[in-house]
Amino acid sequence: MTRDTRTMVIVGTGMAGTRAAARLREEGFEGRVVLLGRDLADPYDHVPLSKNHLTGAAGYHELYLNPPGFYAEHDIERRPGVAVESVDPAAHTVTLDGGDTLDYDTLLLATGSRTRRLAVPGADLPGVFAPRTLAEFDGLRRALAGARRLVVVGAGFVGSEIAASARELGLDVTLVSRGPLPMGRALGTVGGTFYRDLHEAHGVRVHAGVTAVAIHGDGAGRDGSRGGVREVELSDGTVLPADVVVTGVGADPEVDLARAAGLPIGDGVEVDKTLRAAPGVYAAGDIASVPDPRRGGRTRVAHYATARKQGVHAARNMLGADRPYRAVPFFFTDQFGVWMEYIGDSDPQADTVVRGTVGAGPFVVFHVRGDRLVAAMNVDVHGIPDLVTPVIARGIPVDRAALADPDFDLATLAR
Repeated sequence: MTRDTRTMVIVGTGMAGTRAAARLREEGFEGRVVLLGRDLADPYDHVPLSKNHLTGAAGYHELYLNPPGFYAEHDIERRPGVAVESVDPAAHTVTLDGGDTLDYDTLLLATGSRTRRLAVPGADLPGVFAPRTLAEFDGLRRALAGARRLVVVGAGFVGSEIAASARELGLDVTLVSRGPLPMGRALGTVGGTFYRDLHEAHGVRVHAGVTAVAIHGDGAGRDGSRGGVREVELSDGTVLPADVVVTGVGADPEVDLARAAGLPIGDGVEVDKTLRAAPGVYAAGDIASVPDPRRGGRTRVAHYATARKQGVHAARNMLGADRPYRAVPFFFTDQFGVWMEYIGDSDPQADTVVRGTVGAGPFVVFHVRGDRLVAAMNVDVHGIPDLVTPVIARGIPVDRAALADPDFDLATLAR
């Protein structure tokens, strides 16, 4: 049998890119696999960074995606600290930051997201963090070790997780939410209310429906150095004292490289149902805007589970499988020892059906439109995503009363 001599180039060493590289080898690909990324660290999982990496406690996920020696053992050319300057889809080349050109047969872009910066005076003061990389979270961890008061501006998943971790470390923590509820945009009213109450029960002060308008520092030193952060001013006039400030106001897909290459850009890189953006070019993870067969239009999900699934799927299609990507979105969080999973699409128009009692032990919140299940959030109940994923994916009708009945066997839904 003739040896496959194709070259697969992957740009991005996060979950999607790293899983794609590994999957190519798992599928038996014998050609060249090149994994490019500007981060100097070994490929790592972002999931623990805002949780157990900050607290030092044991967690559900290991920090590094693969053990030492993995890339050499699997003949994956990993090039840390290398940025890609440009991509030429017509010539099938990438140009690196040092000027070298690399030919490819198939290219995967998995460039992830970049942190959105808070645009207020003082957002660049010492002691203000908008962490995304391992090095940035290490810096935050060092700062928290010498701090007493933390203000977190932004109550999405990462901001809420950092607030919970800092509270577990013993800090005085305030969480500022632009919306009425932490994580309310993703979880809805019931889920958001549960997490607001959970944080407050553990001593986090939650300021909702407000934004930060300025961050004030201690002033400049005689040597011209800038003083550290002192307080955060909110839109309602409240002033919050702080030793450290974290801003978690969202992230944007890193599409500059794809845009310059002439790839279709909307809310991310617009791919077809196989994750192909152009002949010989695929995209996966945070940047991939994928056709949504259930709701129409496109969807882009920036989370660990989606990046993992899309990296594997893209690798198979790079080898010629040409299969459509149809996974149901899934994400999770772990705060104050409470485990939550969410499967499906956030839909503000959906009704909620609760199984169990919210805030009093394990419970499930189902999001239903008509007789169709669109999403489910389970708290300290395991196995729910496996049971309801085929129901959501296939549009199987559900009975609301049955969903709410704790004695009803959810395993029968998909039958």
